[in-house]
Amino acid sequence: MPSKQAINAAIAIFAALPAAAQIRPLHTRDLTRLSQVQVAAQLKTSDVIFIPVGAVETNGIQPSARDYVSPLAFAMAMAEDTAGLYMPGLIWSYPGTTIPAPSTIQNSPAEGTRFLKHLAYSLLRQGFRRQVYLSYSHGPAPLTAGALVREFFDETRVPILYINLDTYLPRLQLKDDERHRILYGAHWMTGRITDLALRGEYGDAALHAATPPPPPNTGLSTLGRLGFSGSLSLGSWINDVMAHGPIAELPATAAEREEWGRHGQRQIESIVQRMRMKEAMEALRQHDRYTQQVIVPRLRPWLPETRTSPPE
Repeated sequence: MPSKQAINAAIAIFAALPAAAQIRPLHTRDLTRLSQVQVAAQLKTSDVIFIPVGAVETNGIQPSARDYVSPLAFAMAMAEDTAGLYMPGLIWSYPGTTIPAPSTIQNSPAEGTRFLKHLAYSLLRQGFRRQVYLSYSHGPAPLTAGALVREFFDETRVPILYINLDTYLPRLQLKDDERHRILYGAHWMTGRITDLALRGEYGDAALHAATPPPPPNTGLSTLGRLGFSGSLSLGSWINDVMAHGPIAELPATAAEREEWGRHGQRQIESIVQRMRMKEAMEALRQHDRYTQQVIVPRLRPWLPETRTSPPE
């Protein structure tokens, strides 16, 4: 028979293990802040996770991570709305026109897609089958995230979703006063509100533009008027590192900045409600089932081979 000491040791070990009834309730929906026990329990009720895709680049006197913080805030709101999780994604995707600026982090579309694909494969193995990638206020993002969802589907037969909020939000026909504080709301929700400047902290407006101003790029201007420009259509760089990301107004005080942040959070949450994300997540599940139960059996001879890990 086991000794009394061995029995007591075994009891202590089992007592230290978290019982099902003792799992700590979710104190956040950020996967990186949850314990293994919490994540495992969450996966028993939901396989939904939201991942932001943005860039670190010059935005004049605005924070250089602006285009990452905005989709991060939407990911937070969507996770809350759908009872899913969110996590950090790709903060430095391809920046596009702002490469010449000292605050811009350079990364190619292919490098960004490769990073996200490794992440997507890992999440799928962990049990997160419904993955949603988000971008907002970043024109080149589809070069990275759009390639991800198509290549991942062809390789795994699992449909994941990319939402480009720049092209989606116009569908909601939002009035200006329904979205004009989103930037402040995003920084408030992510604990970065002090990254946004107050009025006067950068001196007068002359500091916000190149001196002397660069000569105009008449060719690019003409292409724009003809409809042949944009991050997905034409290679170009900015000719003034302060010209990207202009801002119309700044809060006068820290208190006003915080009020704008709270107002912006309400706007983001209202927009997410109008996006009907719970319905979208159920539709994504149904689309996945149809793919596996109908398309794959019918068209198996012509489908690409499936993979369990990303190509090297």
